[in-house]
Amino acid sequence: MPQFDASFFVGQIFWMLISFGFLYLMMSMLICPMIEDVLENREKRIQNDLAAAEKLNRQAEALHQRYQTYQLAVEQEKNNRIQVAYGKIQRETATRENKHEVQLRRKVQKAEQKIDSATKQLRQKSETLSAQLSDHLVERLLATEEGA
Repeated sequence: MPQFDASFFVGQIFWMLISFGFLYLMMSMLICPMIEDVLENREKRIQNDLAAAEKLNRQAEALHQRYQTYQLAVEQEKNNRIQVAYGKIQRETATRENKHEVQLRRKVQKAEQKIDSATKQLRQKSETLSAQLSDHLVERLLATEEGA
């Protein structure tokens, strides 16, 4: 076998050094720079994506803050409108109550006046009837005394 023959060792070592040297130069000058470029591009893309994600995150936080501020403003506006409506309803209710109270007082006064006039009429009638009754009783008493 020629590989194990010592006379061929020098030639084999020579071509082995040339092959490895050629492969080393090819790797160091062509393939490694290409791999480094790919890795650098990947790193740049990752950094750009992270920066874009951070920017989008800040924008989302700002949008969320604006939304919360808007929601708070809407809630305050709602409460203000409710308060205004409640005050308006209370004023309208108070006005209606006063109006009805005035009408009720007038009706009560009219009813009291009617009751007073009916009471006066009843007193007059009762006085008239009691006078007539007493006259009638006196006449009957006198008539019974005369006839006895």
